[in-house]
Amino acid sequence: MISVIIPIYNQHELTQECIEAVRLNTQDYQLILVDNGSIPPIEKPYAGFVDVTLIRNDVNLGFPAAVNQGIRAAKGDVICLLNNDVIVTPGAINKLADLLDEYSIIGPTTGYVAGAQKVAAPYYNSIPELNKAAEQIWQNYEGIVEDVSFVIGFMMVFKKILYEDVGEFDESMWPCSGEEVDFCFRSIQKGYRIGFAKGIYVHHEGSQTFIDMQSQGLINYGKVCRECDRHLAEKWGDDFWKNQKRPYFLGEVKKINLGCGYNHIEGYINIDNREETKPDMVADILEGLPFDDNSVDEVRAHDFLEHIPIGTAISVITEIWRVLKPGGIFDSLTPSTDGRGAFQDPNHVSFWNRNSWLYYSEPVYRALYGIEANFAITDIDDIITDKRMNIIHTHVIGKAVKHEADES
Repeated sequence: MISVIIPIYNQHELTQECIEAVRLNTQDYQLILVDNGSIPPIEKPYAGFVDVTLIRNDVNLGFPAAVNQGIRAAKGDVICLLNNDVIVTPGAINKLADLLDEYSIIGPTTGYVAGAQKVAAPYYNSIPELNKAAEQIWQNYEGIVEDVSFVIGFMMVFKKILYEDVGEFDESMWPCSGEEVDFCFRSIQKGYRIGFAKGIYVHHEGSQTFIDMQSQGLINYGKVCRECDRHLAEKWGDDFWKNQKRPYFLGEVKKINLGCGYNHIEGYINIDNREETKPDMVADILEGLPFDDNSVDEVRAHDFLEHIPIGTAISVITEIWRVLKPGGIFDSLTPSTDGRGAFQDPNHVSFWNRNSWLYYSEPVYRALYGIEANFAITDIDDIITDKRMNIIHTHVIGKAVKHEADES
């Protein structure tokens, strides 16, 4: 069952149109209305034999708080978050839910939205014309889903189990805080896949609650947007809006710059465990990389391995090997114990030289500790990076061996 959750603040007529479209165009659902202090209060609507839950807040708690209230009341295993200024088209909610075996979060397209989900729909001026336009789009783009790093929250569908794993929507700013973008980025961190269906179109009136609140003098819409952007930028980097369509979610070459620090490299997924470095993705390899087995073309780890605890070295190398495709490249640069650089830095907690790689490439040495990770070393060099300080780095290029054919 799908729990359709609609947060509401006033706009009684729009809300009724939204609910009626859900009623006419959706199967096997529960309707949850969260009235965020509307005046007069929202009344429980007629919805036939559908289970309707009405939650009333005496004051406007904000959109993300209402979303969390609705999800906590949900009986369905699938959640559909829906703005009350959206008119869904025939089958839209169910079609999106059908995609959840492949995607963890899915959204539709519309004519009023920022970013990749905006499309130029055929002209329509009535509900029948809207439904006809949506059907035409479905015929043209059925089955086409674009991978993205976030969808906009006018309408988004996901399984309730995802919410239980990722956590609640961010309620830290009122009346909103880019909560759907933040939720999506947190989902990406955990390895979930997000997309929007090009063939599924709904009508979105757009910004109606903000317009209402601004007319009442409750908010300054421009200021709210700026504060929201600033809030998200602090968590996900200044370019978060530009990252909706990131190359590594589009089936292109996927390359990782692991432990990037402030050295971000274009064309790579820059990963670090420190948010202050503003990487593309915050992740700690000791907890696992958020990528599928055999999904990464290259892992670059320069001046990285010496910062992981010595007792975790095997598991870390194995995790890198796990995500690499057969024949995928591991590019490592570490200060060698043959020079002073390995020991002079007090932050170094593991120690490496060219012989270390025997344990990840040669059968006899790998067998000593039952190491699963296996690389064919194609290049290994000791490079003097500072002659005066006697600092030497070992540079290794290895190809991931996943079966015997990869060794040739």
